[in-house]
Amino acid sequence: MSKRRIIDLGSADIELREDEVPISLFYFGRVEVRDWEELFFIAVKCLYTEFPEVIDRLCGRDPNKVLFLRTNTIDMKRPRRIAPIIFLETARTPPQIIHALRTIFYCAGVVNVNMKIEVTQATTGDLVDLEKMFLPSVVNHEQKKTFESRSEKKLPTFTLDQSIEEMIAALDSMDAKNFSRQQKNSQPSEQKDELQVQMFGSLFFLLNGRRYGPFMNEKSRYVELMKCLAEFFPEQMLKQAGRHINSSHRLTLMHGKSYLYFREPVMLPNDLFTDKGFSDKILMENEKYYLEKCGLSFENVMRS
Repeated sequence: MSKRRIIDLGSADIELREDEVPISLFYFGRVEVRDWEELFFIAVKCLYTEFPEVIDRLCGRDPNKVLFLRTNTIDMKRPRRIAPIIFLETARTPPQIIHALRTIFYCAGVVNVNMKIEVTQATTGDLVDLEKMFLPSVVNHEQKKTFESRSEKKLPTFTLDQSIEEMIAALDSMDAKNFSRQQKNSQPSEQKDELQVQMFGSLFFLLNGRRYGPFMNEKSRYVELMKCLAEFFPEQMLKQAGRHINSSHRLTLMHGKSYLYFREPVMLPNDLFTDKGFSDKILMENEKYYLEKCGLSFENVMRS
């Protein structure tokens, strides 16, 4: 009988058996995977939705091919597209994949790494010590202590099955009522403690008497808000398409196919498209602007 266990990427020490294969990825939800390559692609795709600037910087600056992010597919064996002009080499070993994911979190300055991998082991294999592989020339003693303390914060937990499409679509927000009901109705099991997944944040917004959220970050909240505004206030939002509205001096809302130059385009109702590829500060500027154009108050709608 195969033995399952959870690998926490936030742990200071990670041991991986040669015969272990992944069966699911936990990251603000759960998605089943077939192998290490699929897990690597989904994980990096999800991280790109949160940290596009970090991955943009890493792209093409990887001489040791730890991440192998490129703007083309030259010399790649099994490339997968992460963004319009960013490709990931998925033909990596399990230790290289885990090392690459931890490197992205490190470069993004994430203190509490909230990613876990469920693996199964068919036979006994030798252990691979990933402690020695993790940023050997970069992480100093103080930084190592930071990684060791990542799991100290106690947070709410949930269990949720998501399809690959849902996970890749930037981790759609979870409704607070569904979350509460699921926690209440969850049944205890032998693996309950192992399969718990942390949930960050308490961002949400109130619109038309309904609460949307909680959201894991400002980007997720922004996307959901823009979808609601495009649906509930189509006339007002259509008038704003093509206007420069923030201090970044980049367009954030377009109609039809004019969105093609967006960094991270998201389709909205009524053939509108928004770009979510901005910092939290700019996203909040955008939220305030569009809410005002729809006759709403930022302070009354946006909550945390």
